[in-house]
Amino acid sequence: MSKRFPDRLDPWRFADLGKEVSGELPVEAFVRLRDCLMQADGEVLFNLSFSRDEQRHARLDGNVRTELTLECQRCLGALRFPVERRFSVVFVQGLNEAERLPEDLDPCLVEEGVVDFRELIEDELLLALPQVPMHDTDVCQVPHEFVSDEELQVSEPEQQENPFAVLSALKKDRH
Repeated sequence: MSKRFPDRLDPWRFADLGKEVSGELPVEAFVRLRDCLMQADGEVLFNLSFSRDEQRHARLDGNVRTELTLECQRCLGALRFPVERRFSVVFVQGLNEAERLPEDLDPCLVEEGVVDFRELIEDELLLALPQVPMHDTDVCQVPHEFVSDEELQVSEPEQQENPFAVLSALKKDRH
């Protein structure tokens, strides 16, 4: 088990060696994820196990765990969202190889012989996010008051002068 997390790894070599990489990274290290968060605080714990399966595919079985701070779309307050996600991918060198995989295997396309595992972890975290983060209705701090029809009535907007009326008048003068 390794505490140091290399940015880019050769997945086939790690699979041949049966390597296991684990550790923690700050949430703020994930740029794309940061854009989805209300606060980029805390740590992401990860465990990545490399192996070869029965068909000799280079495989990664991983687990990521963290708690993220999202913005509730109902009350706009902070929403603590726990994430614990297990994932498995098989490394492939091209799209043809990916298409030949059985449907139950998720391919991970490897370019230039190495993979950036921070991006792989970040992808899994992004996939774990809800489409619309919201507190449960009994927790949310939005007042649940209904507005009467009278309160909703909007006054008629003032009639504005048409800016093209001048052109219409000029056109009439020409004829």
